[in-house]
Amino acid sequence: MYNVETDVLIVGGGGAGFRAAIGAREKRTTATLVSKGPLARSGASPMAGADLTVHGRGMRMAGFFGEPRDSEEKFFSDIVHHGCFLNDQRLVEIYVHDGPDRLMETLAWGCKPNFCDERAVFTSGTGIMDAHLRQAKRVGVDLLEDIAILDLFVEDGQVVGALGIDIHTGEFITFHSKAVVLATGGWHKAYTPVTGSKELTGDGVAMAYRAGAAVGNMEFVTFACNVPLWPPIWRGSIVTYVMSMLCGGTLVNGKGERFLEQYDPEVVSTASKTEWNKSFFSNVAAREVRAGKGTPHGGVYYVVGDTPWEVFHANAMRSYPNWQFKGVDFSEMGRMLRDGEGIEVGGAAEYFEGGVCVDESFATAVPGLYAAGECAISLFGANRVAAATMEMLVSGAIAGWAAAEYAQSTTFPAPSSSQVKELQQKVERPLHQTKGPLPGQLRKRLQLEAYEKLGPVRNEEELKVLLGFLTEAQRDELPKLSTTSKGRLYNKEWLESLELENMLLVIELSARSALERTESRGVHYREDHPDTDNDQWLREVVMKEKVGAPAANTRPVKQTSLDLPTGKIPYLEMVKQMMAAHSDVGGHH
Repeated sequence: MYNVETDVLIVGGGGAGFRAAIGAREKRTTATLVSKGPLARSGASPMAGADLTVHGRGMRMAGFFGEPRDSEEKFFSDIVHHGCFLNDQRLVEIYVHDGPDRLMETLAWGCKPNFCDERAVFTSGTGIMDAHLRQAKRVGVDLLEDIAILDLFVEDGQVVGALGIDIHTGEFITFHSKAVVLATGGWHKAYTPVTGSKELTGDGVAMAYRAGAAVGNMEFVTFACNVPLWPPIWRGSIVTYVMSMLCGGTLVNGKGERFLEQYDPEVVSTASKTEWNKSFFSNVAAREVRAGKGTPHGGVYYVVGDTPWEVFHANAMRSYPNWQFKGVDFSEMGRMLRDGEGIEVGGAAEYFEGGVCVDESFATAVPGLYAAGECAISLFGANRVAAATMEMLVSGAIAGWAAAEYAQSTTFPAPSSSQVKELQQKVERPLHQTKGPLPGQLRKRLQLEAYEKLGPVRNEEELKVLLGFLTEAQRDELPKLSTTSKGRLYNKEWLESLELENMLLVIELSARSALERTESRGVHYREDHPDTDNDQWLREVVMKEKVGAPAANTRPVKQTSLDLPTGKIPYLEMVKQMMAAHSDVGGHH
């Protein structure tokens, strides 16, 4: 075991983590960034599309085409309507205001734009990460890769560091710090299929919760729609999601019925052209499956439909030359679509609106603890449409600055030796146990239960069954997990056993929040409560540990300038109203 001392410890090697580390150095504190995987090549950020969204005037400030009639106020209004008014309007204002600065600095640090529209500069996730990696090195951030942070140390209610392990050697590392910024992303690995990185396991949310922080909006999970479910080699790819927007086509259920025809054509049309597609199409496809009209592998069929094949094929070739996409050959998919066969598609977990509760400085209620990016509670409320890539840079910068200022105002604490020893013993337990369940077996069951019962459509009965499974797994299986290999060197099974505690916890917090919210809003749809209730539920569900168990409370949304809607209306009517309120600027990101 060895020790690392730093003013600010940043946990997470994605965009939010790098921008937080740079921010801490801009305030002249020492900063150590720890990445679970390779630097700038792990987590969700390198896999992003990626677009950096700003209002039209901000685009023009940065030297790009931007709609001159667009403004901060219009962009703010659109984000709040997209989020079905559950947004923290204070954080939306920060996102809209700071976006142009984050865009211009990212370009100045060497990120190359590919193209732009009225509200976004499109580049690549790797381009964003490479630019921030270069800047982090320039300003003197200490960078550590392939190290997993296992839990936080807390003394007298204050965060004082963390325990990590070197994934290659299995050696413990004790971090002493004055402040910690969590930037660990979502919990994609708890679901299958997913479109994001499978290495994201909810670590930051779980660690913050155990340290005494509150988490909120955990019931809101965005599912990318029209994602292949079969064959396995295509499962989770966004190829058909993108194709459905660029090439046309339609959906039919397992009985060959064009089920979209039963919905408001205006809603279907708007969803087809914008990122409203994720919440709408994932929802209605899941309804067909639950009605017994699904395909053999639990989805619906994506077909060319009325679009002439020549037109469909020409559009596909612009994005997928020779049916190649991200190194995968999809020529068999092209043949199937040409011959009138359907591709089995459905929703796949993509983005998590919930996370650690923070204020405008991205500080939690635990002194010294900050959160940024996807692991922090989202400014997008109940439904994300604008870019999470911009969210990670805006929140990361502020969290880094604030953590540095806090570090400058406090002494250098240290965790007690008893706390360090107790956590190390807990972490090593799977290596010493035999004949217990293997982590891979429990993970697969968790993924299946989460997708079936905490997917695009939920109800009370299934959520309670899921919570029963989670309780039994946490009580009877998690403490007994064992590993096939008892060695410490690059023991991925050992790491997975440690991640499972976090995944089980975040799914529990999400399920309890979904059970608490007895309405349907944004990406949270309760079929037993199918209305949006603006009178009772313009409130966030907040979970905090109380006597060793999660306790749910609610708090009103943070409102600044936009008045909140009233009344109880059917879910799809609320969706239609929110779509209609969207301005005619920058429709799709």
